[in-house]
Amino acid sequence: MTIEPGRITALVGLSGAGKSTLINLLDKFYSPDSGEITLDGVSLEEYDTAHLRDHIGLVLQKNHIFNGTIEENIRYGNPDATFEQVVDAAVKANIHYQVETMPDGYATSSLSLSGGQQQKIAIARMFLKNPPIICLDEPTASLDAVSTEQIKQSLDEIKKNRTVVIISHSISQIIDSDRIYVMREGM
Repeated sequence: MTIEPGRITALVGLSGAGKSTLINLLDKFYSPDSGEITLDGVSLEEYDTAHLRDHIGLVLQKNHIFNGTIEENIRYGNPDATFEQVVDAAVKANIHYQVETMPDGYATSSLSLSGGQQQKIAIARMFLKNPPIICLDEPTASLDAVSTEQIKQSLDEIKKNRTVVIISHSISQIIDSDRIYVMREGM
C-alpha cells in the first residue's frame, strides 16, 4: 500500500479488517509483527516516536477528552498557543459559538460536552496542532446528522494541502479521496 504525500487515502472494509490497526501502526502505537512501514523511504522504526507524533494529527471515533476546561482540551493540540489561537481553532471546528453560549465559556468542563461537541474539540486540537499528516478514524460515527455535516465541513477545510488517511463507512466522507483501499483480513 502506498499513501501519497498531499493526497487523501481512504481505507474501507468490514469491522475487523485491520483499518484502525493500520492507523495505530502509522502512529507507532504498535510495531508490525512482520513487514515494514516506511515514511519517505525510511523505516518508521528509525523515527523518534515523539517527533513522529508531533507531525501526525489524529481524530478518532472516540477521542481522549480529559478532565479539564474546553480551553485546556483544545490547547492540548499546541500547549504554547495563545487564547486567540484557541478561539480561532474552535471557530474553524464549528464549536466556538456553542462554547460562547455556555455560562463559563471556554472555562466550562469538557466532560459536560456531548459526543458531537467532544468530536469538535478534537478537530479544534487538530487545527491548533496544524500537522502535515492527519489520520481520521470514523470521525462522524454515532453522531446526529447536523453534527455530522458540521464536522464534515471542518474536516474538508483541514484536509487541504495535507496527507490524509481516512477510515469511514460514510461514502460522503471518502468521496473526495484520491485513492481508496478495500481492506480484508488485515490486507
